[in-house]
Amino acid sequence: MSEPVNNNDAASSVNIEWSYSGKAMRAQALLYVLLSLILVGIGIWATFVAPNNGLRAHVVWYAVLGLLVLFWGYYYALYFYRVYTIRYRLTERHLYCYRGLFTRTSDSMELIHISDVRLVQTLFDRLFNGGVGKLVILCPQDKTDSELLLAGIDKPREIFEKIDTLRTALRTKRSILPSG
Repeated sequence: MSEPVNNNDAASSVNIEWSYSGKAMRAQALLYVLLSLILVGIGIWATFVAPNNGLRAHVVWYAVLGLLVLFWGYYYALYFYRVYTIRYRLTERHLYCYRGLFTRTSDSMELIHISDVRLVQTLFDRLFNGGVGKLVILCPQDKTDSELLLAGIDKPREIFEKIDTLRTALRTKRSILPSG
């Protein structure tokens, strides 16, 4: 589930959950396709050059096949790790980030302490990755990690605006910011 899902328990409570979007890896997949084509081209080239230079064509093809398995194995392992183990949750007062398969890491930030929210979308994110993006959350009061990176977010503008709106409303409610 890569799109934000709003699970409201009560009318006034906020509980939005989402996960890393697989679309965030489309540009990387395109790079792997290009590398695969180059490797196959090298294999074809070596097949026709091998008889003249003493190269064994089957050895070159084994190497090409081995590299293809390594490339694509790494890509799919990374894809499944990110898509199935990275989760985010936004409540009225906190932002949570859960990561990990064998060792689970949970990060939490209080919205009232967040000083800035930055939306980052590269050209590849906008053109190839279906509009996904990253949010950089800055919280200088957090002693362990003053910056939290939320990567692979589908519809990042909506999440960005929701975090910023909740943060501003909470600060206004607690009289940290003057109301409008």
